[in-house]
Amino acid sequence: MTTETSKPALDLDAYRAAGESAAWCDRSSRARLEIGGPDRAKFLHNLTTNDVKRLPAGRGREAFVTSPQGKTIGFVNILACPDAILVVADPGGLDLALPHFTKYGVFDDITLTDLSGSTFEYHVVGPRSGEVVSAAGASLPDADDLAVATAAIAGHAVTIVREAPAGRPGLTILGQREGADDVRRALLEAGGPAGLVELDPGTFEAMRIEAGTPAFGRDLDAKNLPQEAGRDRRAINFVKGCYLGQETVARIDALGHVNQHLLGLRLDPEAAVPPPGSVVEAEGKAVGRVTSAAFSPGWGVPIALALIRSSHAKDGAVVAVKAAEGPAGAAARAVVSALPMIPDAADASTA
Repeated sequence: MTTETSKPALDLDAYRAAGESAAWCDRSSRARLEIGGPDRAKFLHNLTTNDVKRLPAGRGREAFVTSPQGKTIGFVNILACPDAILVVADPGGLDLALPHFTKYGVFDDITLTDLSGSTFEYHVVGPRSGEVVSAAGASLPDADDLAVATAAIAGHAVTIVREAPAGRPGLTILGQREGADDVRRALLEAGGPAGLVELDPGTFEAMRIEAGTPAFGRDLDAKNLPQEAGRDRRAINFVKGCYLGQETVARIDALGHVNQHLLGLRLDPEAAVPPPGSVVEAEGKAVGRVTSAAFSPGWGVPIALALIRSSHAKDGAVVAVKAAEGPAGAAARAVVSALPMIPDAADASTA
């Protein structure tokens, strides 16, 4: 799996800015759902893996939406605002969860409003992201991960969320779509002194993979169990009490293992970026599959997320990656990496 085109043209300047100053990207293609009504916290508490009943306004948590069998049908951020809860997911990340919510919400006093098409979502990433958003006129949330604040930029009401999907400090700005252009211009003007640059989708994807942030529909789907994602400490509360699918999640916790884990791969420099679905092999046998992949400007090599069998899910293990379809070719050598796998300037190449 070697090729002369294994190093796609990514924006190295934007990658460096995201690590050293500030960069921004438009993530409006993500899914956003507003849940209102007096039963909103109880409702979500009963359908997700994290504690929502005790989530105060101004705070957020990751969670999995689980089926009655305990499989993942969504991976979401749950954001508690003063009068509603926002549920945010990757593009298509609510395709299974929204019908699930509709089905199980018939006896609760709630409202479900899909905001995906009527709102925008910008993300400012980097150590100077707070400086940029503050200079645009917005008050910032507390320092906690997924802290939430209401603010205004360029005269438009926005919600600010502190989060790090790319593994670097970041702030997400959510607002009504009619204000998107004004807010973008305000951010660009405010970000001038910080050297704010736009981050292209491919470079953001590489950073997401480095951070090990799973994308539902690609890295996880309805065949997975929550513990396979390696997000237990962030997304699963094992003492919250009953919820749909809780029995399976608790049984796995008691047994202490799952059969596969979402981990990172760093391929050899001459390797091509492996397509999703590529087979991970060890000693000639399939032990996993690639779920997402990109070229990392920081590591100077292709990287990937992969679901790997527990028997080979060891940091530093050497495996091979082979395309699942197309002409047969040589397998590329790869090293299994624990997540996150954000490169350090001392040992990563930016050549």
